[in-house]
Amino acid sequence: MAEEKELIERAIKGEESACQKILNLYQGRIFSYVLRLVKNYDDTEEITFDTFIKCFRAFKAYDQSKPFSTWLFTIAHNSVIDFFRKNKIEYEYLDERYSTGEDFIEKFEKEKKLKAIEIALSQLVAVDREIVILFHKEELSYQEISEVLKLSVSTIKTRLHRARKKLRKLLE
Repeated sequence: MAEEKELIERAIKGEESACQKILNLYQGRIFSYVLRLVKNYDDTEEITFDTFIKCFRAFKAYDQSKPFSTWLFTIAHNSVIDFFRKNKIEYEYLDERYSTGEDFIEKFEKEKKLKAIEIALSQLVAVDREIVILFHKEELSYQEISEVLKLSVSTIKTRLHRARKKLRKLLE
């Protein structure tokens, strides 16, 4: 945490190596988040790149009293929304595929479950789907999700509860 804070301070001062380290730290998480929303690899690369460009250009506006990841995910969220508006696209959920080291049966069962979850998630309203992803995959707190999506914490809690309930029904 202290190391990250020092890294951010160096990046704010314009130190290129610090910016590169921040990119290396967060690029995978941002890419995964964006890919789950836009479901297209090329668009995801572009939006992820755009997110970091915006981040580095706006570093001086970053409030260091707040978590960096929340600020960065807010930029990514806004970049995705801009992309959707520009291209007039509805977004869908894409889950990670199975990891290596599992036998064929385990991979098949996991893929089947992930497909069922993907189908169920695609039936949620877009904002609810995004809340589920931010909470369960990205492990952001209610407060952090509230800041990213510009919704109240109580709204986040309510929507997440309802989304989980609907997912349970859809998966039964």
